[in-house]
Amino acid sequence: MSKIIILDCENFDSILDSLSNIFNTDKSKILSYLNDVSLDEIWEKSRKERWAYEYLFEHFKQQFKINKSIIIKAYWFHNTRVLKGTDFIEGILPLEKAIIKIEEIIKKVVQNLDKSIKIDNSTHSTATIQKLNSDYDQGPWGFLIKEFAFEKANGIHNYLNVPELVEDILRFRYPKKYDLILNEYQKTTTKCIVKFKSDRDFHPDKLTYVVNYLYHKINNLEMSSECNANISNFRKTIPNVNILEINYYQ
Repeated sequence: MSKIIILDCENFDSILDSLSNIFNTDKSKILSYLNDVSLDEIWEKSRKERWAYEYLFEHFKQQFKINKSIIIKAYWFHNTRVLKGTDFIEGILPLEKAIIKIEEIIKKVVQNLDKSIKIDNSTHSTATIQKLNSDYDQGPWGFLIKEFAFEKANGIHNYLNVPELVEDILRFRYPKKYDLILNEYQKTTTKCIVKFKSDRDFHPDKLTYVVNYLYHKINNLEMSSECNANISNFRKTIPNVNILEINYYQ
């Protein structure tokens, strides 16, 4: 019978613990490897048909053999902004349900600012419409590595600063008052990261991003989109029973 191992990327230490269990090795050996290995050298020796971080993972697997008798499950992290005290009793909602609640918050924010502010009905967000028509883009979403939310990596949306959906709504419905309303929205809400579990098995190939994250972290390199993985729940609500922890930040 296969053993289930949890990949928990809550912090640096939990990542190392998880990898040591998955590859059945000591944490010190993984640290030593990531300190000594050179991504540039691996890249130079490769055929350069894939990304450098993919070759790094191939090299990693040559040093540490994955335990093939295990099943990997992962914890994930949903980054957002919510009203203080939000308990996610309904779970983490996909876009078509979440947008209703977000529009209610924005409406109250606008009314508290100035009841004379009007919606610009001449514009619409094609990005939001496209997401509403896609099971994958509707989410709800989660990042694999929690601390990645604070890395401010190039090309990655900062969901703790402003959820992408909120940004879309404000830009297209209140283009002339965008900055004013966004500032008030941020004052009204708080940063939030929801830790949850997925019932799906975690594919070992996605450990590529975990190893790449650790390599960048240990070597003080700037993070990129290849240093994290994400998950979409394909339009299905992540139920409250799957939520492990809710953290609020100022």
